[in-house]
Amino acid sequence: MRVRATRLGYYGHERRKEGAEFTLEPIKRVRKDAKSGRMREITITAEQQFTERWMERVTPLTTEAPKAEAKQPEAEPTETGI
Repeated sequence: MRVRATRLGYYGHERRKEGAEFTLEPIKRVRKDAKSGRMREITITAEQQFTERWMERVTPLTTEAPKAEAKQPEAEPTETGI
């Protein structure tokens, strides 16, 4: 599920600033079953990870291609007449 941050938030061990677009991916974890005591794999879906507190859904029609960050040219040292 593609989403956009409406304010500062954290997802995937990264800080997401307002306006950042990213994809919520299903997460698989191993948990201990309370009844049987056995370990089992669970999946946390993208829908379960979504929160309206700081995310909004992005429809495929409004998704823009990610913009490449422009690198700032390094300033060349100036020569001084010493």
